[in-house]
Amino acid sequence: MFSTVSNVAALALGKLSEVGSKALALDTNSQATYAAGAVLVLYMGSAIVKKSFNMIDAICNRTYIYNICWEDPAVDHQILKITPDDVIFRICSAGDIVLDYAIEGPSKIVVCDMNQHQLWLFELKICMLRDPKLTYEEWWGIWGSSDVSIALDVWKRMRHTMSAGGRQWWDGRIERVFRQGFVTTGSTGFFSKFLIPFIMYSVGFDFKEWAEKGFSHEYMQANHVIIERAAWYMRRLFPTFIAPFAGVPPNQIGPEFYTVEFYETILREIFMDPDFGSTNYFYRFYLDRGYKDQSCCPRTLQEEHFDALRKNASCFEWHHASVQATMERVKPHSFTKLVLLDHMDWMPNGMVHDEWIALQRATVPGAKILWRSAFTQMGDKTFFNNLDVNDLSPQWYSKDRVKMYPGTFLSYMPRDTFPFIDPEPSACQRASFARKVITTAKMILHPLTAGRVSAHGDKMSSFYASQAKGYDAVRENMLVARPDMISAFGPIRQGHTWLDIGGGTGRNVHFLRAQLDSFKTIIVLDICPELLEIGKESARQSFTLEQCKKIHWVCLDVNDPNVREELAKIAGNNINRGFDTITFSYSLSMIPEWEKALYSAKSLMSNQGRVLVADFDTYTESGNSFKDFMIRTWYKQDGVRIDAKSRDTILNTVFAGDNYTNTCMRMQKKLAGVQIPHYVTCCKKGTITTPDGFRRPSVPDLTKYAAASAIEEEKKEAA
Repeated sequence: MFSTVSNVAALALGKLSEVGSKALALDTNSQATYAAGAVLVLYMGSAIVKKSFNMIDAICNRTYIYNICWEDPAVDHQILKITPDDVIFRICSAGDIVLDYAIEGPSKIVVCDMNQHQLWLFELKICMLRDPKLTYEEWWGIWGSSDVSIALDVWKRMRHTMSAGGRQWWDGRIERVFRQGFVTTGSTGFFSKFLIPFIMYSVGFDFKEWAEKGFSHEYMQANHVIIERAAWYMRRLFPTFIAPFAGVPPNQIGPEFYTVEFYETILREIFMDPDFGSTNYFYRFYLDRGYKDQSCCPRTLQEEHFDALRKNASCFEWHHASVQATMERVKPHSFTKLVLLDHMDWMPNGMVHDEWIALQRATVPGAKILWRSAFTQMGDKTFFNNLDVNDLSPQWYSKDRVKMYPGTFLSYMPRDTFPFIDPEPSACQRASFARKVITTAKMILHPLTAGRVSAHGDKMSSFYASQAKGYDAVRENMLVARPDMISAFGPIRQGHTWLDIGGGTGRNVHFLRAQLDSFKTIIVLDICPELLEIGKESARQSFTLEQCKKIHWVCLDVNDPNVREELAKIAGNNINRGFDTITFSYSLSMIPEWEKALYSAKSLMSNQGRVLVADFDTYTESGNSFKDFMIRTWYKQDGVRIDAKSRDTILNTVFAGDNYTNTCMRMQKKLAGVQIPHYVTCCKKGTITTPDGFRRPSVPDLTKYAAASAIEEEKKEAA
């Protein structure tokens, strides 16, 4: 399969190369004919590749993807402000940006990459820099001019310092790589070799003429139609064919990638920049087929920085591993600054969460963490609600010369630990197959067998009493958004307080069994005593006596007018203390006065509090489709209310305003072969993580100041 797909891709690119080469020598009409043929070849190759194999995996198994990095190091330096005391981590890619970091002389730089060939490219650069006989002229000749004779001379001199795998891989390639031109290597270089001539001649862009005019801004203004035509081609080629060669997976391609306007905006910002010719060495690298001179090249190739590069070449350590695996290998609390590129775009929320658990272990509190994204917000992954994320995109995107990533984000690592989710149910929450069948049957047949009761508490007892013993086991595969809700729980500080509204059997508590000792109080609130009894017994079987003392099982309606006073008594809190985390786990949709319940939860939040809701959702945003009607009707028989209004009320009414940060994640997962929609919302009061890792409210609690002022006034009056 692998060889078949690779051959298909090579054939398609070979045909495209032939088309591009012929197009250079033909008149305009013939060029158009060949261009149409090239597009057909691209689409055919794309269709075969997409159906046959994961193209990115195929590339990574053969070579590196990136021959240069596609992030702007000038932006990184402005954000990170690297010092000699810093220990830095970064995903390797082509390695030239960490070389740029090394010029500043940090204590240590650790890189990792899942593509071994990227690391061998990086190792080649490092081993050359460590060669005591290397001169600047040789360094420029290899990486600036791609001079094969110089590359071979240096290779023979330092070949023995490479790892066995790297030495073997480069032995068969180094002459070919630098003879054909380093710019054309890697999948990005290989593809640009064919794509750039094809697009330039298809849109009528004479690059040589523009270069001769000194990359004149006026020239591009007069020929702006070129950008419009190029955007048209990019819209049709990038999502389907170019993306794998650029290392962009399907889940990183949003709907904007299918609009011409998206590409036109980016191309205008790049090529209409008056400083393009003097500063944008990223695109000129491919357009010029390499670096022409030092007037427009990376700092790593400038003579003034060569001595610093060589001096600091010993600060590097590299790992052929994932980010998480690398973090688990290194000494705890190692890193002060980390750059994660855009790789989290590729990952589901659970993987992101696990990776950040490892990141927190490996970093000092308050470590700076910079990452980029193809998206302008991170709300689709609930874990990011644990961070105070600074969106730097408005400030830095306009200054980024690459314009590859619309999203640029920075966060400081908090001292308080992230929630550690244990997905497995406790032993006492499992059930036999027979018990599951009986519980499921009772749940389905409930509308036919239940008596008529009016009170909400009686309805819940009527529905759940007969299901209580098998409740957790049966619901495990139904209430699937609960782990994603717990993922947004927030950093757990010592003395954390948690109110689980409609928590029933306390299944959510078991997700955090590893961190129960950090809590001061956990209150599981429900109006169904049968479920609470099951939860209490499960806790006794699963947790220590001291942990059980922290968990209170309370049969009470959250809309009770005295709920604040009652919960303060139970928790032993000051009535104004509130709860750090409040959760509604598939319970909001079963509360008749659900809006009132949300306002009640809002009033119970601490000054760093958050309210999390996981529940069933509608298929469409508006909730007005036929599928929405069907799911609404089915769940209604069990007293579950499903409508789009719930999301809107949570995000735009109850928790509206600048004092709250709100996110919503929507997803669909299969149940008995049917896709069922779910959502998770997180509404949290604003907090700030300081550079030393401490978290505090972003808005001061004025009630404390008011109370203190009142006391002072009373003292003055008494005096």
